[in-house]
Amino acid sequence: MSRLHERLERARSEEGVTLIELVVVCSVMTVILGFVTQTLVTMQNASTGSSLRLQNLDEARVLMDDVSKDIRTAARMTPTTSPFDVTACTATSPAQTQPCAPAGWGTVASPTPNPAPYAGKWEVWFYANLTLLSQSQASPCPDIVHLYVDFSTPTNPVLKEQVVSDANQATDAPPNCVYGTASGGVYTGTYTTRLVGKSVANTTANCLSPDPVFVYWYTDSTSGDPAAFPTPATSLVASDRLQVNAIGITFAIRQQTNYSVPCSTLVNRVRLANVDYNPIPSPSP
Repeated sequence: MSRLHERLERARSEEGVTLIELVVVCSVMTVILGFVTQTLVTMQNASTGSSLRLQNLDEARVLMDDVSKDIRTAARMTPTTSPFDVTACTATSPAQTQPCAPAGWGTVASPTPNPAPYAGKWEVWFYANLTLLSQSQASPCPDIVHLYVDFSTPTNPVLKEQVVSDANQATDAPPNCVYGTASGGVYTGTYTTRLVGKSVANTTANCLSPDPVFVYWYTDSTSGDPAAFPTPATSLVASDRLQVNAIGITFAIRQQTNYSVPCSTLVNRVRLANVDYNPIPSPSP
C-alpha cells in the first residue's frame, strides 16, 4: 500500500520539469526539426530542378523539330547554286536584280540578324520548299527563309524565323522569281515572322556545350568522309556554301532561374536531301 500511496502522491504533485531538462528537450527538438526541414527543402529543390530540366528538354525538342523540318526543305534556285545563295535586294538603277531578299525583314541588336547572303553560327538564309505548309497549291518558286538567334535580350536569347514567298506565284518560275514589291527602285516584302523557341543558351557559362547553333558539313574530296567547316567568324564564303550537304544543329536550352539547373542539350545533323527544288501540288481534299 505504501508504494501505491507514493505513486498517487507523485501523480497529484504539481512539480514541473527542471530548467536543465527543458533545455535538453528543446535542443533535441531543434536538431530533429533542423534535419526534417533540410530534408523537405532538399526534396522540394530536387522536384523543382527535375521539373525545370523537363521544361528545358521540351523547349529543346520543339526547337530541334521545327528547325530540322525547315532546313530539310532547303532547295537550290538553280542547279549550279547553293540553297544558301540568297542575296539581299539593293537599291540599284534602273532596277534591282531578282531573285533577292527584299527589305522588310528588320534588324535587332548586334550581333544578329544580318542581311543575306549569310550562313553563320547563329543565323542562316536559304531558299526552301515551304509553300505546301501555307498554300493550297505549291508555287514554282521556293520561299526565302531566315533563321536567326535574336540576342536583343541577352539574358534570354530566342530563335526566330522569317519567311517571304514569291510575289507572283501564278506566273513566276525559277530562276525568274520576284520577292516583294518594287517602289521607288527598292523592293520591299512582307515577311511572316514567328518565334520558334526561347532560352537558347549555347556557349553560356551555364552550359556544357560550347557549340554554335549551326555547323555546316560537306564531303571531304580526299577521304570521302563527312567533315565540318571551321566555325566562321561571320558567314561561309560562296565557294564553301556550294559544298554544304548537311547542317549540324545544336540547341542548349536553359531558362533563367535561381535554381542551379544544367542546360538541356540536343544535337542533330540534317542532310540536305531535297536541294533540287521540285514543287508538288497539294492533294485535293
